[in-house]
Amino acid sequence: MSLGRNLKELRQKQSLNQKDLSDRSGVSQATISRIETGRVRRPGSLALKSLADALGISTDSLVDDAAHLARVHKDRLHQITETLNAFVIHENGRLRFISQTLADLLGYREEELLAKDGIELLFAPQSRPEARHMVASGSSNAYEALMVRGDGSFLSVEITNVNISEKERLVIARDITTHCCQQGAFRVLLAGCDADKMRDLGKVVRILGDELEAMGVQFEAVDLQVIDEQRNLLACYRAYSAARGYRSLQSVVNLQESLGRFASLRKLVSYWNRDKAWEREADEDFRQMTQEIFSDSMYRPGLLLDVPFAQGMLGLGLPIGGPRRTEQLTTILGEFTRSISLVVKRLFELLSLREKLNSTG
Repeated sequence: MSLGRNLKELRQKQSLNQKDLSDRSGVSQATISRIETGRVRRPGSLALKSLADALGISTDSLVDDAAHLARVHKDRLHQITETLNAFVIHENGRLRFISQTLADLLGYREEELLAKDGIELLFAPQSRPEARHMVASGSSNAYEALMVRGDGSFLSVEITNVNISEKERLVIARDITTHCCQQGAFRVLLAGCDADKMRDLGKVVRILGDELEAMGVQFEAVDLQVIDEQRNLLACYRAYSAARGYRSLQSVVNLQESLGRFASLRKLVSYWNRDKAWEREADEDFRQMTQEIFSDSMYRPGLLLDVPFAQGMLGLGLPIGGPRRTEQLTTILGEFTRSISLVVKRLFELLSLREKLNSTG
């Protein structure tokens, strides 16, 4: 952009006509007109400084096309990233801009991110290859990915890439945690439709664990306790994460006898009766209970989180030293408990029907 066009654009941006700028700067209106039309290409240094001061910019910004274009480009990118909850990244992965909203959502300060490898820093290992390919290729397809928060926890997002220059990409990130959770809960419900007996809940819990892992939830195991007061039974199901060997366990024990032996179970039933989520450290009583119910002495979670539903509790064992976003995890588990409750209710109805048929037969 020429000096004349640059001067005219800056003047108009401040809603000044040539006379206004002349009055403010002391440079004649005729000279301003000749600069803007290109008839004067190299005005004197005093006139340039007076015009720059009047516009509130540096002389370099007025005469340097590159500086002007960079400033305009930077301002526009900041506006776009803030509006779209996005970040700007170079094709080599270096982060140029990020919206404050997105930085806050991920738990970072902006200065921690800029000029660093955004893909390596912001994306989970399993999502990096696809994110790097998207940025390098300039693909405009939408991708589901896991982004990494500052505390190490994952965020499910849909990312869309827009080319804004030959080497720069605008990446729009949309939080899809709720969407993924609803989809996962629906798949758990579908799996439950195939369940015929209570023992089939083991397969349903395994699928539930798979859905949580796909969402990036970091856990040791997912637990389901079905409390059957009418039959005095406690049915327990556990599915370990892939990192813990992808095992599944289940057991059915006498409810009243177990309540008498384990304080942690009494508290769990107490929270269930109050319809209240329970967060606690795994103590020796819990370890003894899991040893006796599952014959499992290797389970050592750092934190336990249980969320109630009509027929029992759905819980997670979180890793020692791992991220503890318990409020968000409670919300996620709450979504899955609605599906689990419907599945368990159906199985209870089938069980009651079989018992009636057997009693009349």
